[in-house]
Amino acid sequence: MLKIKILFFLFLSNLCFSQSKFNPFFFVGPMMHYNINAEKNKFSFSLEGSAWILSKNFPIPPSVDLGIEFERKKIRVYSELQTGSLLGLSVGPVIEFSDNDPIVGFQTSIWASFFAGIDFRYRRINKMNYYSPGMFFKLPILLNNSGLIF
Repeated sequence: MLKIKILFFLFLSNLCFSQSKFNPFFFVGPMMHYNINAEKNKFSFSLEGSAWILSKNFPIPPSVDLGIEFERKKIRVYSELQTGSLLGLSVGPVIEFSDNDPIVGFQTSIWASFFAGIDFRYRRINKMNYYSPGMFFKLPILLNNSGLIF
């Protein structure tokens, strides 16, 4: 059942951009969060990439991101649909891998950024709530007909 959920989510994420006739802008970079819950508070580090559509058809640009987050004895893979410009919000599923079987949950974030920024993430996973203030840095990667432009 977990594999079906993952495949369905990846299908929906890809559908967002495959139906578009616009060239997206890509950003990639590191993130750091301080995860606060009722048991223990821990730092996590992640690498996240996002693809944005900039067009007159979308007054607020839509985006999808994909990230992998490392916390002591845990690895999380997540993807979120997001929107915004200097201020934004995002929501999406997260899968956590630890000593037990993979656990599916969700997370949502509010953020302020340009190339560097801050965010506040709420995650609900395994019947636990996590509140995670964080910071990040993103580099733009632009595509044209001949390939990558940094």
